[in-house]
Amino acid sequence: MSKKSRRQRTPNLPPEAFQVPVARPEQATEPTGEPAMPARHAPVNVDLRREYGDVLSDLKLTALIFLSLVAVMVALSFFVI
Repeated sequence: MSKKSRRQRTPNLPPEAFQVPVARPEQATEPTGEPAMPARHAPVNVDLRREYGDVLSDLKLTALIFLSLVAVMVALSFFVI
């Protein structure tokens, strides 16, 4: 069993990664003094079949390969002891 180190472990990140600006409550207000609400986008009519056609074809191909490999393993299970 290896010896445990007593030093505090830190992530291997550059110092710039730790300088993330934090939004303060007084900064998140609108000019009227009310809290700022996140902008809501209007629903956009998008044809998902056209947008993700490549993904669906890849998923179908992956399923076909999976099923064929399962069939080969079942067939081999009858011959291999």
